Amino acid sequence: MKVLGVEGRRKAVHIGMGGFAFLLPALGWKGSAAAAALALAFNLLVLPRIVGRSFSRESDAGRRVPVGIVLYPVTVLVLILLFRDHLEIAAAGWGFLAFGDGFATLVGRAAESVPLPWNPRKSTAGTAAYILWGGAGATLLYRFVSGRPLEIAEVAAIAFAALVGAGLESLPSEIDDNLLPPVGAALTLALALGALHPVAAFPPEWPRQLLVAVALNTALPLLAVGLKVVRVSGAIAGGICGTLILAFGGLPAYGLLWAFFAIGTLATRLGRKRKEALGRAEGSGGRRGAENVLANVAVPALLVVAGGMAGSPGFAAACRVAAAAALATAVMDTVGTEVGQVVQGRTFLLPDFRGVPPGTDGAVSLAGTGAGLLAADLIALLFIVLYGLPWSAGVIVAAAACAGTVIESLLGRDGAPWRVSNGHVLNLYNTAAGASVAWLLA
Repeated sequence: MKVLGVEGRRKAVHIGMGGFAFLLPALGWKGSAAAAALALAFNLLVLPRIVGRSFSRESDAGRRVPVGIVLYPVTVLVLILLFRDHLEIAAAGWGFLAFGDGFATLVGRAAESVPLPWNPRKSTAGTAAYILWGGAGATLLYRFVSGRPLEIAEVAAIAFAALVGAGLESLPSEIDDNLLPPVGAALTLALALGALHPVAAFPPEWPRQLLVAVALNTALPLLAVGLKVVRVSGAIAGGICGTLILAFGGLPAYGLLWAFFAIGTLATRLGRKRKEALGRAEGSGGRRGAENVLANVAVPALLVVAGGMAGSPGFAAACRVAAAAALATAVMDTVGTEVGQVVQGRTFLLPDFRGVPPGTDGAVSLAGTGAGLLAADLIALLFIVLYGLPWSAGVIVAAAACAGTVIESLLGRDGAPWRVSNGHVLNLYNTAAGASVAWLLA
């Protein structure tokens, strides 16, 4: 067992603050938002004078206020504003924040357990604690704020959201865990609830459609491995995602997936010798692995499944637009990066357009941006053709792809305090941002 010291004190307060979520029904969304704003002001201006540096980590050295102390009320405020008409979801997100993140740190630091393969700084015990305590806390708060017994579907949705939150919390990212995991878990919960209320009546031929999807997405990934397009891990992850997309989204969604794969593969192979000489080529001979597949396809696959399960036509349509935007965002980023590495030209950082050397993290170029935009437009065009939708739907997909790419450039900007250095994590955030913008626009 390890002595937790400062971190123990921090997390005791962190968990205890979750108790204030029980006030949400009494205060309403406006009163709750005002209280969160007051808490933010208190944490910024008053709390540092009271506790001094007794709650500061080593990483907070040089900062007047520890980052986590500021982001906690910010996250609560974001949850309340996002789900002002469904405060039970905001309460569940607060539960993931307070109990999931809190106990993940306490258990992860106190217990000797195996580090996670993709992030040695996190442990299996901590991740399990996030799922268990975060799920339990979110369920309790959701039940209290909703004021009624929970349905089985709601409990299942909260459990799934806890898994997603734990997964986000486990990623190697420089962004503080107080922000993205609870918000991402709450958004996942909202998506799952929308898919499950009501559940679509699957047609009688759906089991056969599922078997066809499994067979096809077993054979095609094996062929891709034989052609040395993907690695074995990429074939497995791609087969799972492809099966879900074909089974729940049908041929139109599956066609968009393969369009993304084909365009991305061609862009990766473009000017490969030059990229190898510059040391910027994709590893393993350009063959994609599971990390590449999940970073780019996990979000659209989740949206396709949610749309396929939803009984509400409007909800299903929004899921389709968001899934297409996620794929368009991924392809814009992939093509922009690959073409930008081949075509020489001026590169700069957003948002100030400061010129930087080629290869700088977060930098964009005119050639890469133009090529990426064309690729995203192609996905948008294919989307409206396959689904028989008006041009406005394609405009939303293309605009969301541009917005997601800008957000990715800002998150990956060299020297930024919020910079995310892991490329796969950045791609996941990228597709999620594009999907979120499309959902709002749709």
